[in-house]
Amino acid sequence: MSRLAVVALAAALSFAPSAPAQAKCAPTLLAPQLLTHPADPIPAGGGVLVGYIHSRDDDAAAARGADPAVNADWKMTVAKRRVAPRIEVLAPGLAVYRPGAIRGARPTALTLRDGKGKKLGAFSARGRAAAFALSAPTVTSATTVTTTVDYGRYQGTKEISTVVVDAIPRGAVALVAYRTSGATPVPIAWARVEASSKPAIEIYATPGRCGTEPDGLSAPTTGESIVVAWVDQFGQRTSMSAPIRVK
Repeated sequence: MSRLAVVALAAALSFAPSAPAQAKCAPTLLAPQLLTHPADPIPAGGGVLVGYIHSRDDDAAAARGADPAVNADWKMTVAKRRVAPRIEVLAPGLAVYRPGAIRGARPTALTLRDGKGKKLGAFSARGRAAAFALSAPTVTSATTVTTTVDYGRYQGTKEISTVVVDAIPRGAVALVAYRTSGATPVPIAWARVEASSKPAIEIYATPGRCGTEPDGLSAPTTGESIVVAWVDQFGQRTSMSAPIRVK
């Protein structure tokens, strides 16, 4: 092939359409998020409620374990006493850190710190219990919809689960769903809520192809029975709703 032909071929190839590149995405990490408002005193029996958020910050990589809301190395300072909080897992990705018994009638300063000593939040706690006004949710329907997704090389299914309640009461910050197939209800999903939110609550959605979720989080399957409960900002939970079958 002559030099002129080689040059012509190279020019033609430079204008030829290229194959579409597979889009890449940065992995989404999980980071803990405090859900208790620092201005509201924690009542006896309550604690600091911790959930999680999705983050692209590399600092969140330390929380990529089984559950970003559960951190055994976190400590509390109650007045001047440093204590290990009692951690209760309410659902995958949702836990409450309780300081134990608070002495005295006046509010006591409480600080939550991570394993490196960094202050995560400052609160106050009381030795007296507060009236817990929330009652069990009334559920009108529960559904799980499964669709097929196709992103080129990535193919799979996406599940979205929704629970419809009669109303979201003031003071509720989360709705937890439990599977009832065994002897003891097992928490499988939860969602943040506000009193002003719509009563159709999305309790689960499959993460995207670069997303992740806490271990144990799952959608209720069609045909199975679930119950749900409200949780307030101090980790106090209502009684369970009546069972409802997922459609």
